[in-house]
Amino acid sequence: MKIGILVLIISIGNPLNAQWMQTNLGDAQIGNNLYATDTEVLAATLNGVYSTTDTGDPWFSIGLSGRLVFDVITSNQYILAATEGTGPGVYRTSDHGSNWIETKGMEGMSVWAFTKNNSYVFAATWGNGVFRSSDDGANWQPLGPANGGFRTIYAVGNTIFAGSDSIYFSTNNGEKWQSRHLPYPAGDTWCFYYTNGILYAGDFGLYSSTDLGDTWQLKYGVTFDNQGNVVDSKIIKDITSYQNVLIASVASYDILISYDDGKNWNSFNEGFDYPDWTFAALAIKAPNIWALRQGFGNAYMRPLFNITSTEDEPLTLPNDYKLFQNYPNPFNPNTNIGFQIAGSGYITLKIYDVLGNEVETLVDDYKSAGKYEIELHAADLPTGVYFYRLTAGNFSETKKLLLMK
Repeated sequence: MKIGILVLIISIGNPLNAQWMQTNLGDAQIGNNLYATDTEVLAATLNGVYSTTDTGDPWFSIGLSGRLVFDVITSNQYILAATEGTGPGVYRTSDHGSNWIETKGMEGMSVWAFTKNNSYVFAATWGNGVFRSSDDGANWQPLGPANGGFRTIYAVGNTIFAGSDSIYFSTNNGEKWQSRHLPYPAGDTWCFYYTNGILYAGDFGLYSSTDLGDTWQLKYGVTFDNQGNVVDSKIIKDITSYQNVLIASVASYDILISYDDGKNWNSFNEGFDYPDWTFAALAIKAPNIWALRQGFGNAYMRPLFNITSTEDEPLTLPNDYKLFQNYPNPFNPNTNIGFQIAGSGYITLKIYDVLGNEVETLVDDYKSAGKYEIELHAADLPTGVYFYRLTAGNFSETKKLLLMK
């Protein structure tokens, strides 16, 4: 039986103290992708291509207004724009958008994504396979493979990955292709990213490969019941990294950060106002990270300076579970309860009176590995001894607190 009402202010213990700041993408309407250069960040949107330097206030339209642009990339002095299937497929400009020139070889095709290596620029289309250009996007050569539609493409040296309901890859710049299925429940690959010898694929969950796409394993983001049925999954829309720290955007959820190669993830949402969380793309242009919302043309930036520790090493996650003594104790009426968890999972934190009756459930949620702290306001509880218990998987610990009025 409850004997009072607890008003909680929950503060997630996270070393990332800076917050996301919304920038002004103007008339962009809907964002699709971001691309960072040494001098600017480019945004592909429903209303053409936009550019910003370091502030994002404002972004400037650099052309193709009124045209749906799925992706943008640079090749030498050119900016290339991937468009829907009512024109040349790809436009390019050599004067930062003052003039956009139609390219040849993909007329009437919907081009969804770009990538490049030292030899070529590659483009993934919806329904017409992969194309390649050796002249900075002026002319395009079809490569195959036949597929219903590719959403993303990514180059690791001469190995090219194209994602749809399967993953297609070529080890010779697109001359020949192989395919692999990601483990269940994958079915619609949105992004790839390669770092530290690991290739990641974002789908219904996050998948990883240590042999450059030959074999894959589910890394994170899917919850199964005891019968193996999917009860929850996160759609990973984009992945990037900064100094060995992974950052991922999750459709309709949030932006996450990982210090252990994607095994565990923490929230990276400080500064966002729900429901402004349908993020499509990420880009890093130091000293900031940029995030592009998929609806209503919102873009955000956040400083990178405190993603890692002052020694420039990734911050470590807890390696064990622990419930800390509340402070102050005794208290009236506010106290702080801290705990740490070593792995992602479902946890509860509950308050009990001296008779063992549950007073209130403070936390009953899925949490990523990390340190957390709750400020408890107990003005409506009577003076007395109470107990609080943390349960996380097989771990359980109880401590005593004393309210004195």
